[in-house]
Amino acid sequence: MEQATSFQLFNVYAHGTYTLAIQIGSEAAKANLILDTGSSTLVVQSEDYNGCNDRYLAATPFAQSITYGLGGWYGPVVKSRIKLTCTKQQSVLLDDVNIAIAIREHQHGFAKADGILGLAYYKLNKAYDLSAFFQQQKACQNSYPNIINDRLAAHSLAEFKQFIKQYPREYLTPYFTRLKDQGAIANQFAFSVHRSSIYHPEPNMDDTALKQEPLNQGEFILGFPRQRHDLYQGEFKAIKVLDDKYYNVHVNSIQVAGQAKRQAPLLREINKRYRSNGIIDSGASGIVLPHSLLTQLIQDLEQHDPSFAPLLEQYLTFEGIEESIPLSELDLSKWPDIHIEVLGLNTETVTLTLRPEHYWQCHAPEHNRASLQFVSLAHWPNQCILGLPIFAPYYVVFDRRETEFGAIFIADKRKPKQ
Repeated sequence: MEQATSFQLFNVYAHGTYTLAIQIGSEAAKANLILDTGSSTLVVQSEDYNGCNDRYLAATPFAQSITYGLGGWYGPVVKSRIKLTCTKQQSVLLDDVNIAIAIREHQHGFAKADGILGLAYYKLNKAYDLSAFFQQQKACQNSYPNIINDRLAAHSLAEFKQFIKQYPREYLTPYFTRLKDQGAIANQFAFSVHRSSIYHPEPNMDDTALKQEPLNQGEFILGFPRQRHDLYQGEFKAIKVLDDKYYNVHVNSIQVAGQAKRQAPLLREINKRYRSNGIIDSGASGIVLPHSLLTQLIQDLEQHDPSFAPLLEQYLTFEGIEESIPLSELDLSKWPDIHIEVLGLNTETVTLTLRPEHYWQCHAPEHNRASLQFVSLAHWPNQCILGLPIFAPYYVVFDRRETEFGAIFIADKRKPKQ
């Protein structure tokens, strides 16, 4: 029988994005990794994984330097065993997994998480073979522990990224692709999550208390996610994935209920990095809109109710931190639904509906505060990043078996037990 295997998630460690607990190597080093459909690399911080004690470790000559919308890192690549333990105490083991060891992070980094597990395709898992450099230096031919021990570790993120570009590039097989190729799982996975910010129902809660809150928990499902009938209801709608650079989709429009549809701008240029005007990204805790579209959205919300204006003013700019307002000033019953239309699998339109409780996160980023989940990033192209607020009302299945690049299936999520 086709079965689904579920793993527990928490949004406590990474500013609202969800982490999965894994074990690495012979010593079963524990790491909480952000599940990110917007990247493909499995990376763990050096302080959370000591490869010197790992009997399964196999060093490689490869190094990686990855940057995200916010944050980035660089480090050597090794191979070792990864173990996942599901909620029924069953395990998924995979040997010879490519693992990057981050030795320098941008200030935004991984927050309290220990790294990232990327769930996208191989084109985002770029590495560089430094064999020639190590030969020139008359050093061991492997990047680990060379990069950690020698002067390379003094490079800034930008300097190291420029340094490795002179060496041969190769695309490493991502973890999820390896699982699929080994026949361990089907070529699909799903998310059932409830929030895009940490829920603080009481003041001064520590991480242990926050993890006990059902709204800060979720599930990651491997195998055959549609078998989890307890997590969704109704029929699935299919969103077309246009390219496997990311989970690229086409965003048609955004609409405040009762107002006109606002067309999402197209990319000014299709290039190697940006392949469509939208991506669906579990590693983003908000929804990123081009500045012109965000400005129009805020104007339409103010048109719906002029009293919204002072609450929305601060959201026209984004400084990299989660802005908030006093929860006492927010009456969700007055706020309209927001609809985002995307291209369906068979050229139909699929509407994603966000209710006020999805795009306003209550008791976030702290008790008795509320934060709007729409932002705009400076210097970002005309591309919408549809992050976790989109996931909150839906059961979201990434099915990579459909068509050339796969499809994303959504169904209404059953409400969590309180």
